Amino acid sequence: MMRGDTKTSGLRAVLTICAVLIPATTAMAAGGEAKPADKPVIPPQELRVIDENGNPVAGPAPATEVEKYCLNIADRAQEKRYSLQQAKLKEIEVEVGKQIDELDRRRADYKEWLAERRKFLDSASGVVVDIYASMDASSAAGQLAKLDRDAAASVLVKLKARQASSILSEMDANTAAEIAGRIVQKTAAGTNAPPA
Repeated sequence: MMRGDTKTSGLRAVLTICAVLIPATTAMAAGGEAKPADKPVIPPQELRVIDENGNPVAGPAPATEVEKYCLNIADRAQEKRYSLQQAKLKEIEVEVGKQIDELDRRRADYKEWLAERRKFLDSASGVVVDIYASMDASSAAGQLAKLDRDAAASVLVKLKARQASSILSEMDANTAAEIAGRIVQKTAAGTNAPPA
């Protein structure tokens, strides 16, 4: 039986050789010499993407000319955006610096105003205030009317409200108005405060 298998495989080999040689000899007989065969046409190659299980996955769609152009200029466009953002940040930084300087200036003005107010309130000594507090309202009004308006206002501020109002009511209306105006100007937060 082994011999029969050998005969069959030998027969196959002979048939295969004949199948290859017969077309070659026919071509030689027709043309007189052997011509090399034309190169086989290879179809365009495709990239096949497979997942971890070996199943084919659809690849990305072919890019259009517009998409290719966008991909080519993407880095330059991103760099341009970054440079524009950096320029805008520098502008904002300069503006913030100006605002900080303005706030520092306002703070200094406010400190100056606060020091002036404190100086005004402290200018009338406790002894002088006690003297005017124990005086008759008409006598105190006459003497305070002859003082400097700031000094008179600082004394009246340190008195009790009832005493200060009775002294002001005994004064001439114009003088009382000037002194009251000074009191408001020096003590009210909105009048002599630094401009906002």
